[in-house]
Amino acid sequence: MTPRAPYLQDAAGRQFPLADQPIVLGRSEKCAVYIADARASRRHAQIAWDGETSTLSDLGSANGTFLNGRRIAAPEPLRDGDEITVASAVLTFHDPESTLRAANFPRLIVDAKTGEIWVNRKPVSLSPKEQALFDLLYQNAGAPIGKQQIAQAVWPEYEAAVYDYQIESLVKRLREKIEPDPAEPVLIVTVHGRGYKIVS
Repeated sequence: MTPRAPYLQDAAGRQFPLADQPIVLGRSEKCAVYIADARASRRHAQIAWDGETSTLSDLGSANGTFLNGRRIAAPEPLRDGDEITVASAVLTFHDPESTLRAANFPRLIVDAKTGEIWVNRKPVSLSPKEQALFDLLYQNAGAPIGKQQIAQAVWPEYEAAVYDYQIESLVKRLREKIEPDPAEPVLIVTVHGRGYKIVS
């Protein structure tokens, strides 16, 4: 069964379906999504859909492309309900094939330049130790990290052993910051016998 294509919808309710070819947003009348605003570049941004994932990219615009109020620095995947802003135009991304699980899975965004962390569009503030643990897990996303590796990365100043309870307590505090339900973690999961990993 062919998946139903996602689409953009503007404030007037007009819909712009995504197809096999990327659609371009901009001030040029040749763009699929025409934006009549001098602050928009002629070819400002584009959205590509590969049949499963839709990706938003800025095309080197002067004034930037914004996703949920945050200027993007690199191509970013889109989720149902995301808001894209180009100059004065605000468009909502809709994905008819989005599942309940995808909608409920927390959205983790890390700004590569500033290091800012966002979960479900809300900024997250971490302590230095929590940040060190998060960075270690995030840089190795999908791979389990053992307690010895965590101890060396997070507590480099310790010459003596770092105890399991210290690591477990730090993981618990980090989960409380970024998990919608810390009792049922889905972002930082335990890999029994191997450590912890982050699922992004």
